[in-house]
This record gives sequence, C-alpha cells and structure tokens, in this order.
Amino acid sequence: MRPHGRARIDARRPVALAVCDRCQFLFNHSDLQWQMEWRGPKLQNIRLLVCQSCYDTPQEQLRTIILPPDPVPIANPRPENYVLADNPVSPIGYNPIDRFTPGSSLGQNIGTLRQNAGLDGAFAQAPLSLQSSGTAAFTVVTRPLVDKPWQASAALSIANSSFQNTIGKAWNGDPTGTTLTMPSTVGLIQNTVSVFTAYAPSDQSFLRSGATGWLFQGSNDGTSWTTLSSGTTAGTIGETISATPAGGAYAYHQLALQGDGISHIGVAGLVISISNAAPNEI
Repeated sequence: MRPHGRARIDARRPVALAVCDRCQFLFNHSDLQWQMEWRGPKLQNIRLLVCQSCYDTPQEQLRTIILPPDPVPIANPRPENYVLADNPVSPIGYNPIDRFTPGSSLGQNIGTLRQNAGLDGAFAQAPLSLQSSGTAAFTVVTRPLVDKPWQASAALSIANSSFQNTIGKAWNGDPTGTTLTMPSTVGLIQNTVSVFTAYAPSDQSFLRSGATGWLFQGSNDGTSWTTLSSGTTAGTIGETISATPAGGAYAYHQLALQGDGISHIGVAGLVISISNAAPNEI
C-alpha cells in the first residue's frame, strides 16, 4: 500500500484522497474545505481546498463596512443654541458688547484655524463673567474651555507661512458665518480690548516645532490690520500668552501666529477681555 499521509483508509468503504492546496499533505477529499475570503460585502470562494489546520478565518478588515441607517429623529426636539453658548450674553439678558441690541450674540468667530474643532473650538463653553477693575468699573471676560489637546482645538495640520494663522472676533458678525467687510466705520460696533489671553493645546506648543512669533491685531474692515501687541511664544507644551494691547477701538480683533509651512499649529482657547473704557461704557 502506498503511503497515505493523514488520510483514513478503509477497504470496505473507499473514499477519494486529495492533497491540501497549502501544506500538500494527503487527506481524505471529504476532510478538505474551500477557503473563503471577504470580498466587498460578501464572502467569496478563492478556489483553494485546504485542511482544517490550513484554513484561515476570513479577515474582517477586507469586509466592506455597511453603515446602519440614521436613527429616527425625535418629535419636538430642543437642541442647544450653540451660537449663544459660544458667544454668551449677560445673565440678566443685556449684552455689554452691543449697547443697542440687548440679547444679541458677541459677534462672529473669524480666522484661518478651521481644522480639528474649528474656530468655535477656541471659544467653546465660554460663560460670561464681569471682573471688577476698580470703582464702578468692570471688564467683560469670555472664558473658554482651555484644557484640551490639539485635536480638540482650533488648528491647522500644516501651518500657513508667516502670520497667516489667525483666530479672532468680528464684533459686528452674524451667526451665519458670513464674512463681513465694512466699507466704513460708520455704524460699526467698535471695542477696546483691555487684555487678551491665548492657551496652547495641552499636548503641544502653539506651533509644534517650537517657539514662534505672535501678533494681536485690530481692524475696521477685516482686511487692513493694525498690530496692537506682539511677542514670541516660549515653545512649551500647554503654554499661555497674555498681553494688554495698545491702541483704540476696532470692529475686528485677531491673534495671528507665525507658521513655518510644515508643523501643526493650534489654539486651545482665546480670551478677549473688553475694557469698560470708551466707547464700551454702558
């Protein structure tokens, strides 16, 4: 009798023999099985007859992901007013920034740091508070949630060159996100900034490659910018920069960070404190 490998031989019940397409050992043909693989949304026979030891469980990574249908929306929904949450107003219903329209939002978020959490990421969960700075004086402060990583910040995966990495406020902006360019200063809401504070992501510096320059600027048309304060970051993880800008009132304010065209760049939080000095007094 010839060698029969791992096959079972029964003279009274003969069965066909076959070799495994992978290990080449001899088996009973009935003990071999077709090798299957995921091809798109279904299993496909790849025409290999293999033994139990050589059989590979079909790899799920080759399977097409079929997303389930969206859930049925609830009746009478009550979504959060995210525009109001990101641009809070006075607890008593009066907006200290806009002296003429009580209850309006605090402008529009502007800038180029639109990736990851987007511009709103640097102003997220920012309750309003009034800080006293002397007799009958106060400062309006928006406090962002600042302890968050680069992925949850206002950011760019590749920084723009020069000072083209910006985030700020258009005080006359509207919640639709339309970019406004004002032809003149007539009728504009213009604010004087008493101090600004910016926070780097909790897992990197503002510019991932290290220290970089920054400018805090004001504008009345959103195009021509005046530098009110400047400096250089320390290049440390989770650092904070803060300054008291010089200059008068503007309809736009922004923080501009210098980029290198290579590295990640991001701002976890930006606080712009509005002075009670003219023309902001109520």
